[in-house]
Amino acid sequence: MKIKLEWDKDTKYFMIIMAGVLLLAIGICGVSIKQYCNVLNREFNAAVASMLDSVKEVYPEVSEEAMMAVLGDRNTNSGFGEELLKKYGIFPEDVRSTFPRIGRAETRFLAVFGVEGLLTAAAVLIVLLIYLMRRQGEINRLCSYVSEVCKGKFSLDVFDNRDSELSSLKNELYKLASFLREQAKEAVDNRKALADSVADISHQLKTPITSVTVLVDNLMENQEMDIGIRKRFLQEISNQLSGVTWLVSTLLKLSRLDAGVVELEKNYLELKPLAENVYDKLELLTQWRQVELKIRITGHVCVIGDASWLTEAFINLVKNAIEHSRPEGRVEMTAEENEVYTLVTVRDYGDGINEEEQKHLFERFYRGRSAGADSVGIGLALSKEIIVRHGGYISVESEEGKGTTFFVKFIKCH
Repeated sequence: MKIKLEWDKDTKYFMIIMAGVLLLAIGICGVSIKQYCNVLNREFNAAVASMLDSVKEVYPEVSEEAMMAVLGDRNTNSGFGEELLKKYGIFPEDVRSTFPRIGRAETRFLAVFGVEGLLTAAAVLIVLLIYLMRRQGEINRLCSYVSEVCKGKFSLDVFDNRDSELSSLKNELYKLASFLREQAKEAVDNRKALADSVADISHQLKTPITSVTVLVDNLMENQEMDIGIRKRFLQEISNQLSGVTWLVSTLLKLSRLDAGVVELEKNYLELKPLAENVYDKLELLTQWRQVELKIRITGHVCVIGDASWLTEAFINLVKNAIEHSRPEGRVEMTAEENEVYTLVTVRDYGDGINEEEQKHLFERFYRGRSAGADSVGIGLALSKEIIVRHGGYISVESEEGKGTTFFVKFIKCH
């Protein structure tokens, strides 16, 4: 994995300070070396002048021009001078014995240079120590925050989140804390919803099971029961078991959607054949309820989705409209499309739904005032879940005494 160095504000400041300290140290060393060279020049000139004075005293006849000519000749290199110095115990590398003042200047320079080096190193170490202590402090605060998150405390002060090398880590921790907070809240809500659902399911199952138990007990205890009554009892048992079967089947479908184990197909579907399939499955119900179901879809109106699940969603919508229609009433299913979305509507001309009930219409196990005795309130919730999983939206408009219309929109994604 390629690692990219991030130059945040703290790192930039640290590098600038370190560069400044090093430049200062180099400048001080340069000044010291320059001063040392000046001292050497002065000492060397003083030594040469002293030597010339001695030569003048011993050899007064030597002219100034001759002495300067000797000093100015840089090309003479016969080796006699070095041999002469060695002969009398004076070596070129041991200049301090020949020129004591130069030796003392060298000692002073080394002492000053050593002290300056120590001070520079100490300054660098102090800056590094302060930086590392500050950095360790931030790390300790982040460790404390992680410990608090583990205990269920998800608050984070983002106002101290200045630009530093740890700011990215702080931002990620804040995102993690926000995510965990939402997850914890969602878990609490899910547990509450699960408890409510279990209570609702228990209630919905308790009534038909109790009814079936009573009817079966009567049939078993009264072997000589009238054949007509026996048939009614058996028919009621069949109806109750059919309701329980539908309830369990629908709950299983909702559970599969909630668990995310359903892989929805993405096929190009024409709505007219799909609506005709809905009509075929509900034809007996329309005849029993004496309601006319009209499919008003012309042309090739299409959506992308899973045919079986969308059929399930529209069956529940149309079934709800049929159950809330008056005898000799009418239910219409239409579809149209434009450049933005495909719209499917299911309209009935029944008693309508008041505004307060419309707010809860798609909640699970919600039963409005006009709900049938055998309604459990999960058909519309299942329809909404399926439509949402297809990237669609569902809404309702209703007016009491005039009927209800469901609007389903599928946004086109090119």
